[in-house]
Amino acid sequence: MTQDDAQKWKKTAVKLIAGAIVGGGVSAAALGIAGTSLLDAMGPSRVALAAVGLVYAMMAMLVGFGLAMPRAGAQLLNVGDADELREERAGMMTSVITTGTMGLVLLLLAVARAPGFEAGLVSAHAAMTALVVAVAGGIVASWAWRNRYDELNRQLGLEGCFWAFCLSWVLLSLWAAADFLGFGLALTAIDVVTTLSAMMLLGSFIAIGRRGMMSR
Repeated sequence: MTQDDAQKWKKTAVKLIAGAIVGGGVSAAALGIAGTSLLDAMGPSRVALAAVGLVYAMMAMLVGFGLAMPRAGAQLLNVGDADELREERAGMMTSVITTGTMGLVLLLLAVARAPGFEAGLVSAHAAMTALVVAVAGGIVASWAWRNRYDELNRQLGLEGCFWAFCLSWVLLSLWAAADFLGFGLALTAIDVVTTLSAMMLLGSFIAIGRRGMMSR
């Protein structure tokens, strides 16, 4: 590893630590607001879904902070400098909207009232409406923004979806098989939503990492 590579990885490590600290603070605040009684009523599956939603929401907040304050954001986000952040503003704002919306919808689904979970904070109709609107909006936005992206970003999106699909297929197939074969690993509908959302995020990181774009 050259000295330049070492400096890049050191910079990336600092950003990851800073992100982890911010994420830990937000998570602790969210847990405090929710309260132990609500978390106990939610159960592991809903808590896992809420955690994934928080990750998406925190990503949106971090990128949004970077766009609002480019100099400080360049030290936190995976960009070369503040000028690059300003140049990529349009595309990154799209990411803020997308990840923020997804995070909000997942959080609403996690705390929505449903059979067996009457302590929910929002109605099932509200959560389902938010999901349908987000999906419809995503389809319309994807079509409207189809020409905004260059070949690299388009390829990254395709690769991220490929990895997300493969990882989801492997995990859900093994999990579902273990469930119906009687190995005690129950798979519920909410677990499917959580897995697909989490693997979409992980697939994006894999696609970016494979191209050496995690350290800059």
